[in-house]
Amino acid sequence: MIKRGESMNIGEFSFFNPSPNFREMSILKAIAETPSISQERLAAVAGVVPSMINRYIKDFEEQEYIVKEGENRRKMQYILTEKGRFRLQFLTISYLREVAKLYVQSRETFGEVLDKLKDEGYERLLLYGAGIIGSILVDVLRTEGFVLVGFVDDSLFKQGSFFHDLKVYSPEEVSKLEYDGIIVASFKHADTISKNAIRNGMKNIMVFEISSSGTVSIRRINGGSTNESTAV
Repeated sequence: MIKRGESMNIGEFSFFNPSPNFREMSILKAIAETPSISQERLAAVAGVVPSMINRYIKDFEEQEYIVKEGENRRKMQYILTEKGRFRLQFLTISYLREVAKLYVQSRETFGEVLDKLKDEGYERLLLYGAGIIGSILVDVLRTEGFVLVGFVDDSLFKQGSFFHDLKVYSPEEVSKLEYDGIIVASFKHADTISKNAIRNGMKNIMVFEISSSGTVSIRRINGGSTNESTAV
């Protein structure tokens, strides 16, 4: 998850193929934030090999987006010009427009299910499974205003640690926590996790399911409307 004020690394994305405009925006933004940034760091931000950064820097100079200052490479600074700032602003606005469209689409995917949970009084949630699916759900649920109490995980290695700034509890500790429901944060191991949750006396267990047509629903294992599926 990207925190406020934290730069994005293109290497963190595996689903979307970054466009040239996205790489250009990422490099200009990194330069604006840290004029003394190294080419190695710029390469990491842009998701390219370091040798390609020279091409970007040369192109930026030719386009009068930046000027270089410094006696040598070690003391080099890249200063964004007024033209460069306008270019970064234009790219950022274009990027935010497209992100907004993607957000609307993803919100529609989960929206009806999450709205129904809110209507039924599910506000404080636990996520069972501190893994990849849990990472995705953290971002979605926080954006939608849910209170995340923490994670639950069967792994002794993970228990007691923090994942996305949330404590990871053991199944035995859940009875001491105040929560409205538990979302199973796994597709592959959903049945195993659900059975373990029931054995440990957990209430209002919910499992996200995706149909063959790509629609999202939620199945309640116990508590609330037992075994009800709400399709989106």
